[in-house]
Amino acid sequence: MTDKKPTLFAVIRDTDVSGVSGTGKVAEGVIFSDGEAAIHWTGTWPTTTPHPGGIASIKAVHGHGGATRIVLDDPAHRLARIAEAHSKNVMDGGLTDGDCTECGHPHPCPTYVWATTDRDVLATWDPADGDESGDAS
Repeated sequence: MTDKKPTLFAVIRDTDVSGVSGTGKVAEGVIFSDGEAAIHWTGTWPTTTPHPGGIASIKAVHGHGGATRIVLDDPAHRLARIAEAHSKNVMDGGLTDGDCTECGHPHPCPTYVWATTDRDVLATWDPADGDESGDAS
């Protein structure tokens, strides 16, 4: 057994060669610790497909000669994007009203604090983090 964690990714289609799945983010996927992978197509007919051959199999079957990209989700970047989205609202002229741009709570809001606190980057948000009462406000 390995301590390696699964890696998440998105399937981004720049050109819809088949005319079925469209363009943009068309699927989500996971590369398991043993190298095998699975894709979950998110369109009109959601379907999950296993790929025992891992990313090589996915590129061979769904790559369409470079029309489709596999974009790995770096968990550290995910937390940075969350923190950036929950930054202090800056108005015209550089003034701030002191509120979070995303949720409107006073900055730093609970989500910003969660995203910038040193923790496992694959952790999920728990409103009770750091607050014994469970009240996240």
